[in-house]
Amino acid sequence: MRTPTKEKSRRQASAKVTSSPVRPSHSIKDVKFDRSGPGSATRILRVLECFLPSDHDLSLSQIAERLSMTKSSIHRALTTLSVHGLVEQDPVTRRYRLGIRLFEIGAAAIHQRGLHGAAHPALVELATATGEACHLAVLSRTEAVYIYKIDGTSNFSMTSRVGGRAPIHCTSIGKVLLAWGSTSLLRRLVDGGLRQYTPKTITSPTKLAEELEMVRAKGYALDDGEYEVGLKCVAAPIRDHAGAVVAAIGIAGPASRLTDDYIVGLVPLVQSAGATVSRSLGYLDSNSHVLRLAK
Repeated sequence: MRTPTKEKSRRQASAKVTSSPVRPSHSIKDVKFDRSGPGSATRILRVLECFLPSDHDLSLSQIAERLSMTKSSIHRALTTLSVHGLVEQDPVTRRYRLGIRLFEIGAAAIHQRGLHGAAHPALVELATATGEACHLAVLSRTEAVYIYKIDGTSNFSMTSRVGGRAPIHCTSIGKVLLAWGSTSLLRRLVDGGLRQYTPKTITSPTKLAEELEMVRAKGYALDDGEYEVGLKCVAAPIRDHAGAVVAAIGIAGPASRLTDDYIVGLVPLVQSAGATVSRSLGYLDSNSHVLRLAK
């Protein structure tokens, strides 16, 4: 026979087991998630694609029109994105914008990859496509320091030249770093004297300033035997998430092979590689989509 005290204890224990869990303060039980499978994921990503750097916010109608989808379908996707903080809706205008959570995820990815991780695939692809030696350099005081080099013929690894230094007034990678550097950097370089390495080396501050202006206008730099006789190079900038030039990516080879006509074909490849690494570091080109997803 059960005593009243034991019976009461048994009921209390049973109540603890069967009671419902406490709901979070902002329950999402009423949110209608789109669970239609892979198509749903594509739809959600395509909604994110609509928010270009030039389009800070969009209305539901604008997104639906751009994707040629119904408002109800887009609304479900936006609701899912809103719950996870990937988009936000202005309470006054009712327009949508990218959420801070998306930035946090992107920043984490950029931090994890770093410059080496972001540049490696692009360098390998560039070396494979051209068969030429490709390299990555950063600025150190008034010199360029090679931090990565890949031999385009077969050796996809760092070489002995990594860690080597080069002048920035007569190399393509150096000109890129100098062109987008500070005015004080150029002043320090000129004050220290523009050393002549070959008959083609620019030693005039005025001519160097003109050369750097041309580099900024064209978006790439050339070295036509200015540092080493018989060596030609072409380089392009790499930008970080804020748009600052943090490195230069380039190709180098003998002048006998890197003819003027050949260089013309290499320039867009080097620029494309630089743009690819820049995007991996978080740089958003205002003239292009951040995401390119098939419709």
